[in-house]
Amino acid sequence: MTGSMVYRLPVGDASAPHMATFIQAMTASKAISDNRGYNHIAGFHGAPDWFCWHHQQSRRTPLQARLFLPWHRAYLWWLEQSLQDLVAGASLPYWDWVAQPAIPGAFAPRRLGTAANPLFSTQVVVPTASPPIRHRTVRRAGTTPGAQLPLADEITQLLDDSDWASFSDRVEDFHDQVHVWVGGDMADITTAAYDPVFFAHHTMIDRLWYLWQVRYGNGGIPAELLDEPLMPFNKTTADVLDVQRLGYEYAASAAPIPMPAPVPGGSNG
Repeated sequence: MTGSMVYRLPVGDASAPHMATFIQAMTASKAISDNRGYNHIAGFHGAPDWFCWHHQQSRRTPLQARLFLPWHRAYLWWLEQSLQDLVAGASLPYWDWVAQPAIPGAFAPRRLGTAANPLFSTQVVVPTASPPIRHRTVRRAGTTPGAQLPLADEITQLLDDSDWASFSDRVEDFHDQVHVWVGGDMADITTAAYDPVFFAHHTMIDRLWYLWQVRYGNGGIPAELLDEPLMPFNKTTADVLDVQRLGYEYAASAAPIPMPAPVPGGSNG
């Protein structure tokens, strides 16, 4: 149910329990044509709403600010909450493009069994855009000359950067590389969020920020950013700093952690 704690796990096979729940929720969300549905929420990022923050800019304001990470965290939270309204326990999986340098298998096929795969593509319909947009999202993974996915050493160095401003700018550059590598709609900010792999990618970006916060806390984030509104989510930067308050945590796997067997006659103290 909405508001309960969930774990965000790596993208797995479509049959994995967390993926099956996510796919069920995405299928239901895509069937909704009003403002609760996936297609409406995808439109917050680029066309038609243009709320997103990218490289310290948003089309909604002349203000320049490092709100890329906070805004996208609020965006992921909003989608995740909407999915939980449809399917209890739904959570966003993250695409670890270092460990899995290819389009994740669950996002690749057109169909899953006899059903359409909601993670493969989306029919974009934006009649209010100029010109109007009506097409199905596509990917051209790995075909853009010079584009590559981030490497393990690069991400290690990124997480060693203790300066908030530097980390934010560098992680955004890696984010851009992935968009360009995927290609197609993902390479166009106008329609990128309509491709479901957008959210698996951005969940990985959010996870990197989370890992950075585990090391360094929230030091260095300018105080003037804390009260900045993250439209249209009714959140501020301060509201999204603690992922547990938002109702999620990151985990490397769903495997249970083995607990030592109790020692007969032993003390619990």
